Amino acid sequence: MQKVWLIKALVVALILLLLKLVLMSINGVVAERDMRQEQVVQEIASSNYGAQVYSGVILVLPYIEEWEKANAFGQLEKVREQRYLRIFPATNDLDSNVKVSTKSRGLFKARIFDWQATGRGEFVIDDLKMERKQSDSRLSFGEPFLSLPLADARGLIGSPSLQWNEQKLHFEKGAGWAEGGSGLHVKLPAVDPSKKQRFKYSLSIALRGTQAIAVVPLADDNDIKMVSPWPHPSFGGQFLPNADSQQVTKSGFSAQWNVSSLASNAQQQMSDKGGGPPERIEVRFIEPIDIYSLSDRALKYGFLFILLTFCCFLLFEVLKRLPIHPAQYLMVGLALATFFLLLVALSEHIAFAVAYAAASLACIALLAIYLTAVLGSILRGTAFGGLLTALYGALYGLLVSEDNALLLGAILVFGVLALAMLSTRKIDWYALTAQQAIKP
Repeated sequence: MQKVWLIKALVVALILLLLKLVLMSINGVVAERDMRQEQVVQEIASSNYGAQVYSGVILVLPYIEEWEKANAFGQLEKVREQRYLRIFPATNDLDSNVKVSTKSRGLFKARIFDWQATGRGEFVIDDLKMERKQSDSRLSFGEPFLSLPLADARGLIGSPSLQWNEQKLHFEKGAGWAEGGSGLHVKLPAVDPSKKQRFKYSLSIALRGTQAIAVVPLADDNDIKMVSPWPHPSFGGQFLPNADSQQVTKSGFSAQWNVSSLASNAQQQMSDKGGGPPERIEVRFIEPIDIYSLSDRALKYGFLFILLTFCCFLLFEVLKRLPIHPAQYLMVGLALATFFLLLVALSEHIAFAVAYAAASLACIALLAIYLTAVLGSILRGTAFGGLLTALYGALYGLLVSEDNALLLGAILVFGVLALAMLSTRKIDWYALTAQQAIKP
């Protein structure tokens, strides 16, 4: 008898191993579909417009440094080097509104947005420090301009509107200097760097982008506000919104940031050549339910799901003296594994909750009918179907409650273990193994 139970245990263990491989294969399908989703986002970004980074305007003062130095023959020769002095705003008040929509390519989707903003601020010129290679060199100043760097200028909607000291100016293509990258610039009236001056500006701009909008806090004092009807923002970057200003509801979100240059390295990073991406405020527009991440999370519980079902089979064998063949274990395990494949396939076409309900009901109905014959009773088949319904319901609770998933999972495992222990607490296992062998 003990040998029969041992052989059966080994066979069931091999079946569990096989089912583990099946779940890993399904997990590979989920990972492949998730990767394809990311590729579609990148394709849409490359063919239209990508994630946007708005740095605001920078006052650029070109100048040439001239000095003389001796060459290899002792002769003096003139050296001229072009430089750009970048002056950042003293203040920047930015009010913005974001409208989010979805762009589809086949079954896969990417979120695109229209970002409309109005920025107001002031530049203060006082005690400017020019970069020099020679202390006695001569400086000559060129025509100043206002630069507006953009991550992806293809996303511009119309032409930005600029008021400079109550004068309306028009942007030209290009950031205006080599290190500025993509963007726009506008030429300004002459600026005397030796005098203290103040220049007020107002800028209205609209950008279209994909997935995320970022704002670089370049001013000495930045007050940034953002509102949107999109109810699922993800705040990131190096600065989070003010705790008392952040509001996220079903009708949208609003947030405000107050960032000082004393707390940010953005000015230094924008001034340094090759300094890397500057610190920023970022808002990503995420899907309320990411079907691939939820499917991946469900698969993490898949093996436990099958193991619990097999434990219930074992209880039937022990308590009801009802033999269940290893082939029947395999059939039930494959049906349980197929649920996860159905879930992924259906959720690409319909809402995840509906897909979960359809896939679970199909598997529960199939298993209830099959187990009615295996267990020799409609009542037992129905009871097992009810047990599976409870397990599927518990699994859905684990998926949608991300913050409490570990707690709920631990309670579920403990509850099932407690039920098994209480149900078998009076069984004499030695007497059981001494009885006539149960046919496998």
